[in-house]
Amino acid sequence: MSAKSLENLRMRIRVIDQIEDDIPKFKIRRKNKSFLMKLLSVVLFFNRKFMTNYVTTIYPVVYVPDWWGINKARQKAEIEILAHEYVHLYDRKKMWWLFNLLYLSPQIFSLLAIGAFWNISFLWCLLFLLPWPSPGRAWLEFRGYRMSLAMMYWMRIKGKLENVDKRCTFIENYDITWVVGQFTGSAYYFMFPFKDYLGKKFRQALEDIKNDNLSPELLKMKDRILKS
Repeated sequence: MSAKSLENLRMRIRVIDQIEDDIPKFKIRRKNKSFLMKLLSVVLFFNRKFMTNYVTTIYPVVYVPDWWGINKARQKAEIEILAHEYVHLYDRKKMWWLFNLLYLSPQIFSLLAIGAFWNISFLWCLLFLLPWPSPGRAWLEFRGYRMSLAMMYWMRIKGKLENVDKRCTFIENYDITWVVGQFTGSAYYFMFPFKDYLGKKFRQALEDIKNDNLSPELLKMKDRILKS
């Protein structure tokens, strides 16, 4: 095993250790072995890459695609993803079912259409199935993607904390277009179409990361992965 691969393995173990400390029943399972994931892939028809490209978390399990743990070129990406999903697990544990309600709103209210058995007016609730903006889901995913950006930053500067130029270059030049696209596109059902606002929020998040203005879950992960 190369020195780089060994370092990635150590960092991965540290991330998993942090998740297990806060989420005792945490597990990683493959999507292709989960009936629930196969069912969701049908429900989430608008995201055709759900089974092959995306990692999905349903507390306390993280479901991963076939490529997980196989491709050495994706080692750092997997570490970043685990940290991202840690935020969702952390929030779900803290918020209980409010997390689910926020994440699935407003589309979840389409279930009220079942009331049409008693009153036909409840069929109007089916309009909730349209891709309305979801501030709750956007907020929760913002917290997750903020961790993703932090992990990319910390992994880049690890062992080079004195290199101010390297830190500033990452913060100033990181292209947030892809992250913003996750919020405005079909991946999360067009959950937040306000690109300019998102751009400002993520730019501020990068500055906060650089200046160590960190939320509790970010601070925990930083302390874990940057320890000597």
